[in-house]
Amino acid sequence: MEKHNTPVINVAFNSAAPGADIEVFERYQKWSTEVYLPMQMKVIGLKGIDFYHVIRENLEYPVVGVIYHWENLQAWETFPNSPKGAAISQEAAVWVKRGVRDPIWSVVYELIKSYRSLPLSSTDKPDTRIENAPVMSLEAFRLSPEDKEKYVNWFTEYGYSSFIPLFVRLPGFKGYDWYKYTGLTRSQDVREHEYPKYLSIIYFENTQAFDNFVKSPELAAFFKVMRSVFPRSLRYGWYVQYQLVQSWRK
Repeated sequence: MEKHNTPVINVAFNSAAPGADIEVFERYQKWSTEVYLPMQMKVIGLKGIDFYHVIRENLEYPVVGVIYHWENLQAWETFPNSPKGAAISQEAAVWVKRGVRDPIWSVVYELIKSYRSLPLSSTDKPDTRIENAPVMSLEAFRLSPEDKEKYVNWFTEYGYSSFIPLFVRLPGFKGYDWYKYTGLTRSQDVREHEYPKYLSIIYFENTQAFDNFVKSPELAAFFKVMRSVFPRSLRYGWYVQYQLVQSWRK
């Protein structure tokens, strides 16, 4: 991995702890958006923060979460050892000890490929951030070990050139980012420790655009081809949609 060139995201999602007072959990979220997250935007190498809430609650997935957009892996690795990073981590841990929040995911993904409905210029660097895309779908297939390399080869050869360009043309389809798991996490105090090897984050203008995408002939064709290539492995490990609550940029 090229630490100095490749953008990474830190996916940090949580739910209310079992038995927690929901009003207190909501106060934690309010504190996060008013103090905790804006404070982090002063950190060098952090390019943006997006705070999300799940659209349809499902016990299999966290209720709220943050995606941190880091310039590169080195910036992410440096942050927790800084005085500000240590202070923020200690403050966040207090809410766990108080039984208010239950950390579910804490994982770092490296960007492989990014598509936008409005293409970037040839001089722009790869960027995980996106604007005007309030709905996000997190999708990852549960691939067998022998199919992982086959999936990468297939997606690289056909997905890039054939299907993603078709998706981008759909009304309300804002962007598609494809990531690889780095094997790194920020915290060990989380419920889940096993993460999908490859993650797709798909962005939409609204929930209607997402619903139209799900019903589109383009997506049907995509799955038809994938089922012919992976007849026994085409199952989702992650499939959940979130609504953007607030963003920070610099």
